[in-house]
Amino acid sequence: MHELIREMRALSQSALQYTKDPYDRERFERLIEISNALYAELSDVDLAGVEKFFFPETGYATPKVDLRACIFRGEEVLLVRERSDGLWTLPGGWADQNESPREGVLREVKEESGFDVEIQSLYAVRDRDRHAYEPKYPVSIYKMFFTGVVVGGVAELNKEVSEIGFFGIDALPELSEDRVLARDIIDGYVYFKNEGKATLID
Repeated sequence: MHELIREMRALSQSALQYTKDPYDRERFERLIEISNALYAELSDVDLAGVEKFFFPETGYATPKVDLRACIFRGEEVLLVRERSDGLWTLPGGWADQNESPREGVLREVKEESGFDVEIQSLYAVRDRDRHAYEPKYPVSIYKMFFTGVVVGGVAELNKEVSEIGFFGIDALPELSEDRVLARDIIDGYVYFKNEGKATLID
């Protein structure tokens, strides 16, 4: 059902970009309102929260992009603890306009951890809906994962992160499965130890 609602909203949003008929515009706007209401009924988010998620979004509907960095210091991976849910994740966040993926993930790591890092490789591109991330979102999201190493800086907490730590692959803390799965980190470690492996792409 979530997939059908997302498709209805995306088609309506894209149609609004091209339609010239004012009556069609009203119909497509109403379909977007209906899709938001339906999604709110099927999720734990209220209607205002669903509508806020879209920022609001206009134009041709395309997937959003989430950037994540699997950063190593020796054999341990850098994780940050989110204040919002108290769980751990790879540093990262939404890609920004006028910023390359590398620039974006470097910025996110610096903002969320305080560390300067060197990005080495893109090891996975995942369609969030095809994996076990929870909860499901009302839009499609592509997740880009990069490997890298710490080259400087010191741990610095911020308004989003309450704790910063390095963990062994066999001793991962409880993860924020909205943002990252254990499989993402394990795949990053395997790729880090075997540079040249094929990138995992859904």
